[in-house]
Amino acid sequence: MQTCHRICRLCIALLCLVVLAGCSTTTLDKARLQYAAGDAQAALQTLGDGSEIAARDKLLYWLERGLILHDEGDYELSAEALLRAAEYLEDNDYVSISGEAKALLANDWARRYKGEYSEQLWVHTYLMMNFLSLGRYDSAAVEARRAVARIEDREDLLQHDAFTRALIGLSFEVAGQLNSAYIEYGKLDELLDDAPAPLLSTLALLAQRLGFSDAARNYQLRMADNRVRAPAEAESEVVVFLSTGQLPLKVSSSLFTSYERRVAFPQYLPDQQASPTVTVRVDGEPCDCAIVQSNLGQLARDSLHTRGLALTARLLARSAAKEAFADNLAKNDELAGEIARVLLFVLEEADTRGWNSLPGHLVLIRVPVDAGAEQVVVESNTAPPLVIDTSGLAAGERRFVTVREQGAVAPY
Repeated sequence: MQTCHRICRLCIALLCLVVLAGCSTTTLDKARLQYAAGDAQAALQTLGDGSEIAARDKLLYWLERGLILHDEGDYELSAEALLRAAEYLEDNDYVSISGEAKALLANDWARRYKGEYSEQLWVHTYLMMNFLSLGRYDSAAVEARRAVARIEDREDLLQHDAFTRALIGLSFEVAGQLNSAYIEYGKLDELLDDAPAPLLSTLALLAQRLGFSDAARNYQLRMADNRVRAPAEAESEVVVFLSTGQLPLKVSSSLFTSYERRVAFPQYLPDQQASPTVTVRVDGEPCDCAIVQSNLGQLARDSLHTRGLALTARLLARSAAKEAFADNLAKNDELAGEIARVLLFVLEEADTRGWNSLPGHLVLIRVPVDAGAEQVVVESNTAPPLVIDTSGLAAGERRFVTVREQGAVAPY
């Protein structure tokens, strides 16, 4: 009888753990669905001040809030939220003993969510976009250095994010840190199969300014017309941050090792979204612009795959611990052991949390605008044409434009 009472208490404790884990995700899911329906203000109101969000989901609160505010053009508040996310990642870079203990008998939802490697990088990606849009170029350069550190930490994976690499170079460039810009643009050139002429031109110009004559000559020779187009003093620039599609949904899959044992692991659904094809016209004429994009869905999938070995080891350890726990109970009370075995089988569920409101693709478009130009039109196969009035653009001014093609935001 005493053993049965212990089993009942254990059942109640574990079930409460699952219920509590669902409370904060319900709030996050509701906000995501409201945002997907086009009601950003309702989504922000649902998120509130984060007091309803459990500590293990607090990172997701700051991530979702920061992205919604960014897409709404409130770059100041977005930056505040994402800086909190970056601070959270630094403060929680440790293993929680209590969280690991709960996860050992329940599932990974009991652990603090620390983001995929790619999501940790994109915190700085969106901070760079925010600070550039606010004209705070030095702050953008600070985030660029943090992004570089993230990439170097997982270079096998994150170096393939061309959008973020181009953004890092741009942040250094506008902040006047030309040597750092030159290094990052060089890495971007190595990454791209066919570097656009404007990138080669920028590299040639930076090489000239930094005194790297041979490198400047090599970049110039690689250009189709062997000509470096130096920007005129009166030339301005429009920089477009285009977000399209939706990050694929992370779901739970199961591997049955026996009729009574299973291991649940997360995976992303196949990406069915088309990659954006972008063309730009300035006053009706085609523009030779620098266009760089990243497939966030593929990067997220690769990120999850990269931590697969560590994840598999933890899942197998949990499966063995659950079986040992049930077997130990069954030695004294066979019924209690079977009850525990069934409960632990039901509780086995993959952690499918993630930064769900991210787009599927990010595209960076740099459009040089000569004095007197009146209109820039950006067209793609995934979004309606974007018309930007440049008639009031001052000589030498750089304007940043954020565009989000809204997709369906899927909940957990």
